[in-house]
Amino acid sequence: MPHPFPRLVKPQNCERVSLGPAKTYATIETPGAISDLDLSQLAIYSKYRGHPLINEKDHQALLRQDLTTSLNAGGLCTGIVKNTAVQAVCALRPLEWDSKHFGTPMASLTVAASRGCNENDLAGLLTYALSLHEPHSSGLHVSCEIDIDDYTCLNTLLGLGANILDLKREYRCTSLSRVRKPKFLSRVRAYHASDKTAVMALLDQSAFETRFSRDQALSAEKTASMYRLWLERLLDTQDEDRIAMIMERGADILACGAIERRDFSASGIDLQIMNGGIYISSPVGTGGYYPILYSLIAEAEDRGMTSQTCVSLNNHAATRVLERMNVGTASARYALRLLI
Repeated sequence: MPHPFPRLVKPQNCERVSLGPAKTYATIETPGAISDLDLSQLAIYSKYRGHPLINEKDHQALLRQDLTTSLNAGGLCTGIVKNTAVQAVCALRPLEWDSKHFGTPMASLTVAASRGCNENDLAGLLTYALSLHEPHSSGLHVSCEIDIDDYTCLNTLLGLGANILDLKREYRCTSLSRVRKPKFLSRVRAYHASDKTAVMALLDQSAFETRFSRDQALSAEKTASMYRLWLERLLDTQDEDRIAMIMERGADILACGAIERRDFSASGIDLQIMNGGIYISSPVGTGGYYPILYSLIAEAEDRGMTSQTCVSLNNHAATRVLERMNVGTASARYALRLLI
């Protein structure tokens, strides 16, 4: 029986493949080589674009970190190099935990291209990269997120047979000074460890669609189990690394929301924000989204950090609240899945 995820390897004698004069596919094999890449010609659509404390070089550093993480996880990195400048780059990172949990080989794809990159060349690069996993590890499940403005990468992946499973937008808040305080704010308090059983029970009453629940290649039962494990990990995280709030009525917990700390120091960026997170509620607790979200942002403000969360645009209750709070970013992304 094969290993639950493929060990990505470079075939012999395939380090560089010519695309024409002074242009090649190049396999990038070491973190040091990634550090030496000239990424200045790439259109980098980071989900943190527009953040006042992250500049163009920082976005390049975030991309370098993604590429390096892929190599360190046993994956691979390839690029289209013209003379010394990178015209396009991609990295395939095996997802060990996901592969074991879902029982199928899974990997994530990072891709970026210059605005002048030819889609046929980019398709060739992706095909080349995807062909480098071991032949006996068939049925590779590849996930990728592409910015809504990145038409070159989006069209190339769709042309290779990728499916769109979600459209998500990033929402960021730096201050609540102009945001109206919600009703029922007095019913919101900080999460305590003694609330865990009641909060976990809320998950069984919550229904929300994501790229995982729409993916027919994945088990619905294992997807539900994954969210239980994710929520439990988030609740068990130390208070300094996450913020969790609940809304209650009397002795009943109606809703819970949590966000966690993202530290950018690994990319050489002196910044921390409260990021990501989850919101769940009972059928009678849906009105708790606004007061809980407000409280999460307020607590992050007290810690001297901005807050950023990603929401599926089909989650109308959440997006209505966030738009009402006048928060948002330039970043909206398609979640894609490619089976090879």
